[in-house]
Amino acid sequence: MKEKRVEVFIPRGGDREDPNLFVGVNGVNYLLPRGKKSAVPPAVAAEIRRGELAADRFYESVDGLKQSV
Repeated sequence: MKEKRVEVFIPRGGDREDPNLFVGVNGVNYLLPRGKKSAVPPAVAAEIRRGELAADRFYESVDGLKQSV
């Protein structure tokens, strides 16, 4: 039985960023190309989203610290 897949899009990074996004879930590694759509298991899509939310919160905190100085 084939596992269900969902489509994700990884935006392109800057010139100095890796052209691929590395994601590891439950001992399985994925190398996803930036700027293209990829079909991944739902757990991988959830991990990508969790990482995006963590980065958003980090930058919000940094911005808040800059404003308080």
